Amino acid sequence: MMNKATLSSPERTNDLVKMVFNVGVVGCGRWGTKHLETLALLKHQGVIDEIYACDINRDRLEKIHPAIDEVFRNWTDMCQSVQLDLVSIVTQNSSHLSLGVAMLEQGLNVLIEKPLGASLDEVKRLCEAAKKSTGTLHSGYLLRHHPGVKLAKKLIEDHSIGRVKSVRFTKYSSRKKPSNANAIENLASHAFSIIPSLIIPSKSPLFSVAMTLEDGKPAPLTTALQAKVHLTYSGQATNPDTEVEVHVGWQQADCNLLTIEGTKQHIRLNFREHNSIEFGTQKAGYRTIPTLHPIPPLEAQYRYILSNTHSPHVLAEDHLQTAELLDKATSLAQYWYLHKAWK
Repeated sequence: MMNKATLSSPERTNDLVKMVFNVGVVGCGRWGTKHLETLALLKHQGVIDEIYACDINRDRLEKIHPAIDEVFRNWTDMCQSVQLDLVSIVTQNSSHLSLGVAMLEQGLNVLIEKPLGASLDEVKRLCEAAKKSTGTLHSGYLLRHHPGVKLAKKLIEDHSIGRVKSVRFTKYSSRKKPSNANAIENLASHAFSIIPSLIIPSKSPLFSVAMTLEDGKPAPLTTALQAKVHLTYSGQATNPDTEVEVHVGWQQADCNLLTIEGTKQHIRLNFREHNSIEFGTQKAGYRTIPTLHPIPPLEAQYRYILSNTHSPHVLAEDHLQTAELLDKATSLAQYWYLHKAWK
């Protein structure tokens, strides 16, 4: 798998070497369609040779993107009929484990949309399956590949902002809450994926707050429209603690912001803006810094996966770290609602 060609740079179209990668997508709903559109763009650019789509819903397949080479109603038929270098699973969360394990057992490289598994145990089982497979396992936490996040990470590593004092992640969506979703798993989990990669912690954080709300009042995890999480990463030696706040919710004005406060400078970025970030302070003002490769994060993620430059061991560590933080936040929110909220 993935031995036909390599990319000299996973993020620049003019650096790509002509290749013949074949990619399949299982699940062609709202977000699966986004995957297919992105793959169609990469096919137009010569990054991908063939695209295949699979869905049990015949109506979805009849409306499929014209760049798709062939459609299937059963994923096993797709995988047996064509040689695939990567399969993206964009199905219901409850199917991620079974589909992921089955495909990894076939030696396929697999991208599973978030959440990787419905629980920490499921993520561990997927990572174990990946260890035994000749394929690799990737998660759908695509904000790590956002050009603004990458630039922020570089500025932090270069000590351009000093030591990181705080991080605030805000994601509000005007969309109606999906019936089978919860705010922490579907919205806040992005924060648990990207923040550790920015601050590079030496220890696990302390969660002080994790609550789920509706109209500002306590609500159970399954029905809450909003969630708030606060955690602290302990500083080492003379370094200050890093405070992290995560605010997310549905049915509110759209907001997709990440603010990083350093001891010298601050960084502000909008996840819907790929071309630049803001750098400066409230007192002195902010200036705009252009990103190096301003492409949408889903496209950047596919380029990264197809570049074949990643370590399966590092990937597994990232998967488990995100799943552990998500598990802690979810457990604390449930405990808070059941034992604390009404006292």
